[in-house]
Amino acid sequence: MKLSYLIVFLFFVNSVFSQDLKGSESTDNYVADATLPNRIDENSIITGTVIEESTGKPLPGVLVTIKGTKLATLSDAEGKFYFRKMPAGKYDLEFSFFSFSTKIVSDVEVVDKEATVLTVSLAEMSGVLDEVVVRTVKAKAESVKSLLTMQKNSVRVSDGISAESIKRTPDKTASDVLRRISGASVQNNKFVIIRGLNDRYNTTYLNGSPLPSTEPDRKAFSFDIFPSNMLDNLVINKTASPDLPGEFAGGVIEINTKMAPDKNFQTLSIGTGYNTVTTGKSKLVARDAKVGLPSNFPSSDEFINLQTQKTESSILQIDNLSKNYQTDWGIKEDKFDPNTSFQFSLGRYFKFNGEQSLGLLASVTNNTSNVYAESNRKFYDTPGALLEDFSDKSYSSQRLSGAILNLSLKINSNNKFSFKNLYSLNTETRFTDRNGTKRVEEEPTITSSTNRFFSKNNIYTGQFIGEHFLSESKIKINWVGSYSNVKRDIPSERRNTYEYIQYADGTQSVPTAYFFAGVVGKDSPGSIFTSSNSEYILSSKIDVSKKINFSDNFSADIKIGGITQSRNRKFEARQLGYIPFNGRVGGVSYGSGTFGNTTIPTMPNATIFNASNMGIFTPKSSGLTLYDGTKGSDYYDAEANLDAGYLMIDNVFNKLRVVWGVRLENYSQHLKSKSIVGEPVVVDDSQLDLLPSVNFIYKLTKNQNLRLSGSKTLNRPEFRELAPFLFFDNETRFNTSGTPTLKITEILNADLRYEFFPGNAQLFSVSAFYKDFKNPIEIQALANNSNQYKNAAFGTDYGIEFEFRTLLSTIFGTKETKILDDLTLYSNLAVIRSKVDISNLFETPSAVEDTPMQGQSPYVLNAGLQYMNSEAGWSISANLNRIGNRITIHANQTLGNPTAGYWEKARTLLDFQVAKSLFKNKLEIKMNLQNALAQDLVLYQNNDLPGTQEIKGFDAFVNKVFLGDSQNKNGYNSQEDDLTTRIKFGSSYSFSLTYNF
Repeated sequence: MKLSYLIVFLFFVNSVFSQDLKGSESTDNYVADATLPNRIDENSIITGTVIEESTGKPLPGVLVTIKGTKLATLSDAEGKFYFRKMPAGKYDLEFSFFSFSTKIVSDVEVVDKEATVLTVSLAEMSGVLDEVVVRTVKAKAESVKSLLTMQKNSVRVSDGISAESIKRTPDKTASDVLRRISGASVQNNKFVIIRGLNDRYNTTYLNGSPLPSTEPDRKAFSFDIFPSNMLDNLVINKTASPDLPGEFAGGVIEINTKMAPDKNFQTLSIGTGYNTVTTGKSKLVARDAKVGLPSNFPSSDEFINLQTQKTESSILQIDNLSKNYQTDWGIKEDKFDPNTSFQFSLGRYFKFNGEQSLGLLASVTNNTSNVYAESNRKFYDTPGALLEDFSDKSYSSQRLSGAILNLSLKINSNNKFSFKNLYSLNTETRFTDRNGTKRVEEEPTITSSTNRFFSKNNIYTGQFIGEHFLSESKIKINWVGSYSNVKRDIPSERRNTYEYIQYADGTQSVPTAYFFAGVVGKDSPGSIFTSSNSEYILSSKIDVSKKINFSDNFSADIKIGGITQSRNRKFEARQLGYIPFNGRVGGVSYGSGTFGNTTIPTMPNATIFNASNMGIFTPKSSGLTLYDGTKGSDYYDAEANLDAGYLMIDNVFNKLRVVWGVRLENYSQHLKSKSIVGEPVVVDDSQLDLLPSVNFIYKLTKNQNLRLSGSKTLNRPEFRELAPFLFFDNETRFNTSGTPTLKITEILNADLRYEFFPGNAQLFSVSAFYKDFKNPIEIQALANNSNQYKNAAFGTDYGIEFEFRTLLSTIFGTKETKILDDLTLYSNLAVIRSKVDISNLFETPSAVEDTPMQGQSPYVLNAGLQYMNSEAGWSISANLNRIGNRITIHANQTLGNPTAGYWEKARTLLDFQVAKSLFKNKLEIKMNLQNALAQDLVLYQNNDLPGTQEIKGFDAFVNKVFLGDSQNKNGYNSQEDDLTTRIKFGSSYSFSLTYNF
């Protein structure tokens, strides 16, 4: 399918409108406009959703009437219905639909200026000619029952969190929210790991459309760019179905922003925060941290061409550029400001003729946070032999700004259009002061370096969505066209380094910046790195579905659809730096021998790169000049195209539901770059894949399900993983490069789940899963702090997940104590085992032991206790998240040049919130404590040395259950493992006020 197909489809839909609009004219004579005199407030409404009890799917075309009045309406294509301008009081609503049992929901209470929300489920009659039976239920009981119906009738194994739950946590970004979901953990505070599988095995969708990677150096989406207060819900689908993308193994993460409103509102929220290690404390700030290269500065190709010419004219041109390009390398001292937050949201509802209406939601948000981190970074020659030892002090200011504008146009009950827009801007300004020791023979070399860093991430995504229901044929049509753009810029990361020798007698040499001809980057003084990563995705998707009843007990909901997707990325990096002026000018050859001003290398940051230190001083003396060390591999241009179609059939036979089908994906990928030595690197791959999946759902009772799922999915190499670009990360001091010959990973998945919904929003479930990988893509540690993406031979990942949510009144078996009804205890635990065979990567495969897959934790625990009393307006919650030790970079056991693997130590996060609503819920006050334990982030190289004391008894048993190893060989042991990184964090206290106008 191509994008043009969508345009053709729109013309088809337009013709359908004329049919439906004509059909609705006669209906409108029967269906009254739910409007009363203007003395009733517009915001006093009854609204809700009608769903099918056996599947949980929305039911369009249901007749909803208010008993004792002439008011009636039909549910729309999403099963939603509305009655506006309702006087306060209690009402009985009747729901009727052909071949379904009629239901009356009584005691539906309308409160002045409030929205009353219902979710109503209808059951199919055993035969359409049977006697009509009308059931009457209480409104409160019906809503609770139907909400659980939607959960237990989900097609796939999935877990999620709603906007209401998000409000009861101190979470500021989507990455914070993801920690609350069963089986999910977050790495580096922004990359999600699901079921122990790292970010590369997960796919992210926003409002039904794919999102591009936000990172230039990994296959990942950075969830810290989304403010949490813009989310309506966040769902992780853990099993496949034909209508989901075929590229995932951990989960498909669906982010849904807030919908256009059903009533008018305005909300203003402001807040401030205190961090124990930043607020009011001193910090170092780099001057000109955000300044990039001038617009008239030569391109990299132009500059390198001048360098290559080596004529007197070209040498002097570079000299002139060096003198004119001036930035302030100085450093100043300042104070950390408090953290701040702001959000303003506006909702408007416009009613037109008949059923036509327009909803508008606009929201802007801005959060600023300050981070100070002290870290120790160590590097080892061999186990226990310390090679480098650095101490970092990092001062960072982060700003997250966002805006959404969502429009929803309802033509009639059968046709609706939505236009959703989101823009996010995430910036970070960081200065790092590093001091440390390099071992050089017996006299250690001390290094003192500074790093000035600024990054800017822009993301825009927009979706145009259509939802249609053909009332005569009972066909539902949904379509979406989307455009997403992500741009990440590092305008100028500047590093400067001095070295001096610490002598045995306690004296030291003068700190000196060592410049060498033709050498820039990494630890070279005066390093200037720039990069730009721009990516966009164009996509369109169409779904058509219809339900067919073959008999009283057997039905099939048939859904077909297709998607076309075009993704493009352009990445370019540049490496500039300063070297000794060199070349022949005026008959004199300049170079290291004429670097006559010996005071330049010992000058401080603020003056060392001044214009007066550039070029020729005298015929026998020279200073510095700029040099462009950019390589051909520092640029790549990539494109990927996906065309997919699918067939999904949802069969219901008594208590058994089978959702099965197949997805066909045609994928092509192209990349152009160069090797380090300038030879062309071209990737041109294409592959056609048939991806079947099946989900069995058996209803043991009305409140219990047993699920069994099986599927085949994929994991494709990311552009960055194919590109030969070698990236140096100053924070970690690692070099990372791609591999153009990477293969697509094929994955077989199996899931088994039991779930029990005892009522009152309570839940208990236990799941088991197994995944088999062919050619998994892993990252491997090489020599000299370098890493590379490679295909392992195969891997497996399996585990068990437990989840429960219960009221304390249920546990203690009492109904007399109101406080226990308001207390909810919840937890989810995932115990996971994985191993990957990386023997194909080494010269001595027989010596290689099985290791866990990169990013996999042996367990992930979430737990919490929440108190909510709506009458008193109090909400109190405590949330805990803990992950086990996980591998971050695989070891290299190559003969003669081994490198130990890198691990992240287990860590616990604990958060608290207290909230109070005042003035009839118009004002809400929230106080948060985030990261109360403030545990250090520790990375280490795991050395399993002989002679370690054996672990016995209960500790050995716990290790066996949760870690899979009674001796915890992969855990951190300070006596034998080499600590490589320790980062200290503080706790954050915040206070916010939210007012609803």
